[in-house]
Parts: sequence; C-alpha cells; structure tokens
Amino acid sequence: MRFAFWLSHSKITVEGRKNIPKDKPVIFAPNHQNALMDPLALVCTNKLQTVWLARADIFKSKTFRVILNFLKIWPVYRIRDGKENLSNNEDIFAKVIRLLENRQSVALFPEAAHSGKRQMLPHKKAIPRIALEAEEKNGFQLNLQIVPVGISYSHYWKFNRSLLVQYGEPIPIDNFWVDYDVNPQKAMLDLRDQIHEKLRALVIDIPSQKYYREYELIRLLAAKTYATKKFFGKNKALQLFRAEKELIDKLETLETQSPDEFNVLIEQLHQYESEIEKAGFNNRQIENTEKAHRLKTSAKLAFALATLPVFVSGLLFNGIPFIVSRAIAIRKVKDRTFLSSFNFVLGLIIFPVFYLAIYFILLHPRFSGQISLLLLILMPFLGKATYWLLQFYGDVALQTLYLAGRKKYKWKIGNLIKKRRTMIELILNKVNF
Repeated sequence: MRFAFWLSHSKITVEGRKNIPKDKPVIFAPNHQNALMDPLALVCTNKLQTVWLARADIFKSKTFRVILNFLKIWPVYRIRDGKENLSNNEDIFAKVIRLLENRQSVALFPEAAHSGKRQMLPHKKAIPRIALEAEEKNGFQLNLQIVPVGISYSHYWKFNRSLLVQYGEPIPIDNFWVDYDVNPQKAMLDLRDQIHEKLRALVIDIPSQKYYREYELIRLLAAKTYATKKFFGKNKALQLFRAEKELIDKLETLETQSPDEFNVLIEQLHQYESEIEKAGFNNRQIENTEKAHRLKTSAKLAFALATLPVFVSGLLFNGIPFIVSRAIAIRKVKDRTFLSSFNFVLGLIIFPVFYLAIYFILLHPRFSGQISLLLLILMPFLGKATYWLLQFYGDVALQTLYLAGRKKYKWKIGNLIKKRRTMIELILNKVNF
C-alpha cells in the first residue's frame, strides 16, 4: 500500500511527526477533501495502526462492511442515516473508548464529510464527545491527546501530484477537566472550536464561496513568486504552502475591506484567463515557456531524445492499464472527489494483473529467469518515469517552438508571458506586498 501510494505522488512531504505522542492514547483529527486518499495520507506517513471512524452509509453492503472492518474502519451514524440508527453510536463510541484506554490511536474527520475543495466544512462534535467521555470515564487520567493533521494536495485527482502532511501540536484533553465538570456541553463546543482553530492553521482554507475559483487561479498564478519575496522556511514544500496561505489570507482581507479594489483584480484576472484560453494555452504552459533558454533547452532536448527508450518501455508496460483504469473511472464515478480514490483502488488490481500477464506471456518465455524477473520489478518504476517524461517532453516541445518557431508564434507566446508577469505584479500590488 505504501509503495502504491508513493507511486501515485511525485513528492510526499511530512512535517511534525515528532508531535505524535508516544505511549499515549491519540485521536487524529485531519481535514477531509479527497475521499479515501486522506486516510491513506495518514496511514502511509506514520507507524501507528489506527482505527478509523467513517460515515455509516458506506457500510450498507454486507461484503463491503466485512472488508471495512478488516481494514479497521468502523461506522458512525448521522441524523441523515436515520434517527433510529443514532443509538448504534453508543456501542461504537464505547469500543473506541476501550481502545483509547489501551493507548491505541483512533482517527476521524471533524468535518464529518469531504468537500473536494480547499475549504474546511463546519466541525461536528464527535471528536470532543469521544475524547471528553473517555477522560470522564477514567477520571481525566488517560492523558488523551488530539492531534490535528493538515493534508494538502497540489491537485486532487491527477496522477503524480505532490502531497504535504502536517501533524500539528497535540491538544491535551485534561485542560478541559474543570470546564467539563461545570458545563459538559460548553466544554465540547470549546474543544470543537479549538480543534478547528488548530487545524485551520495547517491547511489552505479559501473562505469565499462566490470567488473560490478565482482564489484558486490567483494561488496558482502568484504563490511561487510570492514565496520568493518572503522567507517562511528551508523546506520547499512548506515554503510554498505558507506563501499560499498568507497570500489567500491577504486576498480575503482585500475582498472584505476593499471590495472595489478586489473587483478590479477579479476583472483583470478574467481578462487574462480569457486571453490564454483563446490562444489555446494554460497558465502552467505559459509559466514553463517563460523559462526557455537556448542552452538549457538544447540540453533538455538532448536528454529527451536519450530517454526515448525508457519512455517507450514504460508506455508498453503501463499504457494499457493506465488508460483502462481511467476510462472506467470517468464512466463510473460521478463525483470527481472520488476519482483519485477510485483510480488508486482500481490500479491496485489492474496493474499487478497486467504486469503478471506480461511476465508470463511475453517475458518469461523469451528471457532468462533473472532478466524477466528484473523487468517485472522495473515495470512500476518505468511507469512513474514515463508519466514524468511525458510532461517533460511537452514542456521541451513548447520551449523549442518558442525559441526556434515562427515569428508569429513567438510573438503570441511572448505577449502572453508579458501579460502573465503583469498579472502577477498586479496581484502582489493589490495585497500590498
């Protein structure tokens, strides 16, 4: 599972693992934006064997229920699952409390649903209730800790995206002893709000409903430049994350306090977006072409030609299962939030089956045992390399066309590059950098 998870991402950065308490009961409280991939982000970045609580509607199938229980996933019932089922939570919570009494770890999403956006949903009271009831039952001597976990993806469903997982400082529950004794309901709400506050510091949370898409485009446009203007840390992933977070916060302030200025920025953004779409490009392509340099691009072109055998080999071993799994996902998955999870689970089945078929049908009969086994082992690595090379070839082709293409083409790209720079400068000026 860890290997497959590594294959799915270009880079996985983990921060704050030292914040996970040792020899203490732990409740992980992560944000939830990407279905099954969010639990995997925790499972694959710490050593604890955590029991997960998930919404009850995914347990309807008896077969699936058995599988989920085997994977240490238990149901939590909500009002939408029927009032008659809410009493089932008592048994589940009792089992969870017994786990915590044995210094085990539990995880559930405080939002109780996934958004599919860089937006946190309102938090529910499940975590505070479990934590405070567990401590009350044990005279507030458990030393239970709640660890907020921020999960951030460069993209939600594209293959080979980057991932940042941040384990925040734990929240000790014994601090709420006195308040819970006086007013249990208020203590639950206060703990819920503290979890929300701690978790929000670890994620990109775009509050605007009306202009969410525009916030996202501004983040993609200007965050890297913003990150070069201010130092947030040596780690590149954290540097970019903190730059994005501060940029979003400043945009929120601009939208709230200076709506006229904000509207001017949005109008300019729409105009820029319309122009690059009309020209048949996207922001990433313009950003890449801006980096074109004759000597460097020539070296890249030579590297591209030299790696063609690797690309072709990877394509032969991985092209069919990759295309098939994504074709099935597009046809079957209606909610894009589940695309990444569906592709991941389907890939765990399709790719090994295809690899073994290639091994027994083509490789084993033609090559020695050692060579055919080596090729079998290399198949997934070649697939990862091929996906990266495909994007690399596209970037090199655009840079080569820009440097050596016709004047009309060079003028069009050059004009878009200038407009992109102007747009970034406008964004940075508006947020008073």
